Amino acid sequence: MTETVTVKTEGTTLSALLARHYRKVFAGMVAQTYALNQDLSSARPFLPVGRVVTVMTPAEMQAEGAAARPVVDLFA
Repeated sequence: MTETVTVKTEGTTLSALLARHYRKVFAGMVAQTYALNQDLSSARPFLPVGRVVTVMTPAEMQAEGAAARPVVDLFA
């Protein structure tokens, strides 16, 4: 199962987008997302605002066996 996430701020990297979306960090989440979005590899380090990215659902990430770690926010 997949869902989509839209980039809303400038200077967003793929790993930052995924960490914000999942509110956790899964092992292999960036690689899984690149596999779902073959055209992302041609993007620069920062994703353009408005870019729609297909991602796996959190349940699917866990079903794949990816261990989740909480995201530490130093500015919250």
